[in-house]
Amino acid sequence: MMNSSNKSTLYNAQDGLGYCLSRAAQIMQSTVDEALAELELGRLSWMVLACIRFDGVTSPSQIARFVGLERSSASRLISRLEELDYVRRETDTADGRGYSLKPTTRGMQICEQAPGLIQAATRPYLADLSDNETGQLIGLLKRIGTDVDSVWNADSVSVNRRSEP
Repeated sequence: MMNSSNKSTLYNAQDGLGYCLSRAAQIMQSTVDEALAELELGRLSWMVLACIRFDGVTSPSQIARFVGLERSSASRLISRLEELDYVRRETDTADGRGYSLKPTTRGMQICEQAPGLIQAATRPYLADLSDNETGQLIGLLKRIGTDVDSVWNADSVSVNRRSEP
């Protein structure tokens, strides 16, 4: 039998940072996946397309590091984006051996549609937060791991990532 003095010393997983972050991530990930399904994208393929279009990240190895994927996973997502005619490979004029990725006209159109779909789908989960609080949350989340970004190597990440269509 537990008395009230013991109750205060017990760990409650639902109050833990890891639990809260994980739960929020699961909700947002599945919501974004559902919202992007009509564009034949999942959240990871969207992240790859968005970093090419909006952040100017154009090589597969840069994309893998930027998104936080193993290079093989990034390559599969890039191939899928090519199949959908969202990106194309262009020979790197600097050395002629490598290539860079560019969004196609269709990919640019998708980049105009996707943010609105994502925002509309995630809005209900953020309804209890003001715009200022949402901005603060994003700022705080960006600060997590900032010091380790330079040592984090996407090729050594052993996170089990869900595959996409």
